[in-house]
Amino acid sequence: MNIPKVILAKQNYQNFMQIDDPAGEAHRLLSEFGLKDKVKPGMRIAITAGSRGVHGMVEIIAQIVQEVKDCGGDPFLFPSMGSHGGATAEGQESMLRGLGYTEDVIKCPILSSMETEIIGETELGTPVYIDKNAYAADGVIVVNRIKKHTEHNSITESGLLKMMTIGMGKRDMAAYVHNRGVWGLTNIIPANGKFMCRDPRVNVICGVALIENQRDRLGYLEVVNGPDIPEREIELFKIANSLYPYLPFSTCDALIIRRGGKNISGTGMDCNMIGRYGVWGLNEPEKYYASGADDPKDFNIPEGAPLIEKIALLDLTDVSHGNAIGVGQADIITKRYFDKIDFNATYTNGVTTTFLDKIKIPYVAPTDKIAVETAVNTINGLMRIEGRKDEESIKFCIIDSTLHEGKFLVSKGLYEVMKERGDIEFIGDFEDVVFDEAGALISNPLE
Repeated sequence: MNIPKVILAKQNYQNFMQIDDPAGEAHRLLSEFGLKDKVKPGMRIAITAGSRGVHGMVEIIAQIVQEVKDCGGDPFLFPSMGSHGGATAEGQESMLRGLGYTEDVIKCPILSSMETEIIGETELGTPVYIDKNAYAADGVIVVNRIKKHTEHNSITESGLLKMMTIGMGKRDMAAYVHNRGVWGLTNIIPANGKFMCRDPRVNVICGVALIENQRDRLGYLEVVNGPDIPEREIELFKIANSLYPYLPFSTCDALIIRRGGKNISGTGMDCNMIGRYGVWGLNEPEKYYASGADDPKDFNIPEGAPLIEKIALLDLTDVSHGNAIGVGQADIITKRYFDKIDFNATYTNGVTTTFLDKIKIPYVAPTDKIAVETAVNTINGLMRIEGRKDEESIKFCIIDSTLHEGKFLVSKGLYEVMKERGDIEFIGDFEDVVFDEAGALISNPLE
């Protein structure tokens, strides 16, 4: 089968909000919060900095640094990212610098260490690890994005609680939690986060919660009093879920993802977006569809997860520093992607999570073009449900990344499905997918 022609589809989201001045909003909220009443002159304040390339995050953290200085405090950043960066102090600092946390921007030091201390035990009997530099500070400001997690489903998933548990607990806590699988993620994260934010020795002054909109921009920002984080995050997670940009189709024969990486998702590609998890205890949508059951919940399938038969992942972002965790969720990668893999960083992160499916290596195609052709010509599973496919009926889609910003290149097969929705606008006509002379994909829905 030839690669089908595609048309640009743009999703016009109904529930949409956006903050155009992240630093200005952070200043306003921290002033309303009364940071000057919490940070006294001379206090050393630790500020978390994670591995995600969240829109507006660098500007917000730079503003927090300035707010602390205006209070007379002495701020510093510390990498809060579990086992990322090869689980080394140098690797984690390098990740932050690559994300834009440079000295001229943040104007404060980064204190990077993998050393932790155990400061107590939760109601579950689990140890509480904390970065030694953060524990030596006079207070902590926790900053993170609130979002669906890629490895478990609960009333809170990825956010301030996770940052205080796995981020601030470094590799020690990341390994402890992940070694207990989905139960650990679901139960230990909220328990340890609650302990951390209410321990006066840590003195979590506040949490700064970021929520992205459907176009990968900052949609909502809130400053939460430290001890109030466990309860408030439940409500913030509801807001984040209401803005989550699911793909606008339930089945797809072949999805082409131009790039993946740690700055995009903790697993390179957002597992909730692609409907693939590689986690013991979470079923893939394939099992639900193959069963003929009426309700995805009977199979523990997260709401909105699509069934995608073949996924081709073409490139790894440079700021991932070779960490290719999540590569195992793809069916096809390119030689270009493969050559960028730092197996030490990837395996360190993957083994720490315990989910080894996430670091398996798929079929390696020499070029983007061959990767796309392979995806198109190896479909067979969805035919059992939807019938045989040709260039007119194949459900084929290209996105830039799982931060797709509501823009897609789709084949006629998906066009017929998506045109029935009330929130999709089609732009231009059907055109050939374009590659350069070396076989690199040029077509991009964001351009």
